[in-house]
Amino acid sequence: MAIRLHLPRAPLALAAVCLLVGTACSAQLEPAPSPTPSARLAPALVQVENAPGSRPQSGLQRADLVFEYLTEGGISRFTAVYWNPSGAVRIGPVRSARLVTLRMVRAFGGLLFLSGASDHVQAQISGEQMPAIGESSDGGRYFARDRSRPAPHNLFTTNDQLREALVAQQVKVGYPAPVTGEPPAGGDRVDRLNFPQTTSHDVTYAYDPASRTYAYADESGPLVDAAEGGRRIAVISVVLVRVAHHGAGYTEDVLGAEGIDFDLAGTGGADVYTRGKHLTARWSLGQRPMALHGVDGRSLTLPAGLTWIHLVDPEVQVRTS
Repeated sequence: MAIRLHLPRAPLALAAVCLLVGTACSAQLEPAPSPTPSARLAPALVQVENAPGSRPQSGLQRADLVFEYLTEGGISRFTAVYWNPSGAVRIGPVRSARLVTLRMVRAFGGLLFLSGASDHVQAQISGEQMPAIGESSDGGRYFARDRSRPAPHNLFTTNDQLREALVAQQVKVGYPAPVTGEPPAGGDRVDRLNFPQTTSHDVTYAYDPASRTYAYADESGPLVDAAEGGRRIAVISVVLVRVAHHGAGYTEDVLGAEGIDFDLAGTGGADVYTRGKHLTARWSLGQRPMALHGVDGRSLTLPAGLTWIHLVDPEVQVRTS
């Protein structure tokens, strides 16, 4: 049975990384002007695994936005955001939520799709009556197990199932829809960048001027999408959000690892890579939406298409060429 839903308060909903771009809705880091925004279906946020055994993932190319962040054990996890999901494309493997996930759900006012959580995180979801859909919600109609893959790396949903749950639960938001836009002039030319996402997970992006996209690779090789015939995932914009993280004082998994949280409040440095160039930026999140601003203080918009946002340590070193 689904957790009871509530309509998010406007400040938290707007706090969404209006970073928030997408293939269909796309990228803006401050909402477009709108005198009286009307309520519309909220975005769907899906917890997608990135641990050994999860590859190849499916459905990430169709996301509007993917957050990647450290979890326990030196691995990372994805939270994929879909503004207007539709179609039979499969998404997954779906795994459990983390504390940082809840920050995103509060900000977006979205509906979370997950396969469980630690007792500490689940208590927050239940206590806040946070909109969330698990494997058994509504008789299990929103997920399916792929028996050709080993558990627990075999739980999947689809874009159509995301939309079905959004419509059934009537989770809505009233903040302005994000818009796209070309980045400002200037910046440094960068065709390749590499950085440590975690102590055991390095990420490399290579820019292709012909397609105007970035190819993602890591220590396991190219990141591909099974739903796209195994093609490499093509990213339009890459954002490194520099933000401190720390142990959160509770047990996250069965191995006894401590949970992690991120200080996603206030402001901090960011690096934006788009259209083959690097722009220095700052992110901010408080009583206003999370926004990206350039060195001149003006807001940054991003081109339409998949944006990948990495939450990284403030001191992380990025190698570029």
